[in-house]
Amino acid sequence: MSIVVVDYKSGGNLFSLLNSLESIDAKFSVSSNPHEIKQASKIIFPGVGSFNAAMTKLCELDLVSVLKEKIDESCPFLGICVGMQVLFSEGEESSTPNQNTKGIVAIPGTVAKLAKKEGFKIPHMGWNQVKISSTQNPLFKGIEDNSDFYFVHSYACKINESNLIQKKFPNAEFSSTEHSEIFISSFWNGENLFSTQFHPEKSSIQGLKVLKNFTELSL
Repeated sequence: MSIVVVDYKSGGNLFSLLNSLESIDAKFSVSSNPHEIKQASKIIFPGVGSFNAAMTKLCELDLVSVLKEKIDESCPFLGICVGMQVLFSEGEESSTPNQNTKGIVAIPGTVAKLAKKEGFKIPHMGWNQVKISSTQNPLFKGIEDNSDFYFVHSYACKINESNLIQKKFPNAEFSSTEHSEIFISSFWNGENLFSTQFHPEKSSIQGLKVLKNFTELSL
């Protein structure tokens, strides 16, 4: 059993993530095969492309139920960027006007366009501080509050009903970042489900530390 990096055939380049995992001596494989993913001891779901395109590919590959099943089975899971967004209930980034795209529905909430604000460019691209709400999140072990991480996104995760999150994940924790608005830059359900809006594989030493923390988890 090993860490499996999910390749959902989005056409994106996985090189940065795979290179980062190799640099921290992680043992992993890359797969889009449902059977192989079912056998994973940990899963990393990298983010490439749009919410709608990612969900379309996941449906084509019959991976939606597999990923949800692994999360429900308490398999350690790390979603990165779009890999974080599709964990939520729905996303506004859709190919159909006035109709949101359904996500994996592991986390209650919506992925919405970042607010337009004078002086701020969308997409949000580059380095920005991450406000870590608690030192309990093992993903941020050894990382200081307000550390900089690298972002590339136009949409961000929103919690519509905080009581739904509290009911489903009583020990959930978030980090936040501010660009044109304050948004959720990472989510941990208090157990096995981790996700980051930023790209740890593009975030230098701090990002490698996040990946190493995840690969070394023993839940």
